[in-house]
Parts: sequence; structure tokens; C-alpha cells
Amino acid sequence: MREIKSFIKTASFNELTKAHELLQEAIAQQQEQEQARVEVLALIKEKGLTLDDLVGSGATDKRSKVSPKYRIEIDGKVHEWTGRGKTPKAFANVNLDDYKI
Repeated sequence: MREIKSFIKTASFNELTKAHELLQEAIAQQQEQEQARVEVLALIKEKGLTLDDLVGSGATDKRSKVSPKYRIEIDGKVHEWTGRGKTPKAFANVNLDDYKI
């Protein structure tokens, strides 16, 4: 706002007229966008939908779940591993072929 007030004080009549035209265009564009938004929301409501129906749940994990390839039971606790990533301690120093699922 400070820059606008400074501009108004120092601008010529032609510059102020041009600024006025630009502001009117910007206001008209904002009003058109707001009207379009209201119309779209009304149409969505009329059809019985919500914005979530159109947008979806947002952050969904698109990676597929990998089934485990190895299973071992130690002290009554079952450990499973897909064979990907760092080898869990339960599978360290064992022959993986013996525990293949």
C-alpha cells in the first residue's frame, strides 16, 4: 500500500488514468473468477458430490505392497522379510533358502 500511495503522489494524470484502467480490469477479472467458482460449487452441490469426490483423498501411496519372501520364527516371534532393503537381524547369518516361503 505504501508504494501505491507514493505512486499516486508522484504520478502524472496519464499514469493515474492508465493505473485506473488496469485496476478496473483486475477487479473485473477477479469478479469473473469468483462468479465461476460459485457456479462450479453450486453445480457440484446440485449433483450431490463433494470436492473430495472430485479431488480424491490426496496423498495416496502408489507403490504396491510387496509380499514377504522369507519367514523365520525366533523365540515364538515370527519375522518376515521381503528380501528388499537392509537384511533384518533375524535373518543375519542364516541360509535364506531354508526360510523361503
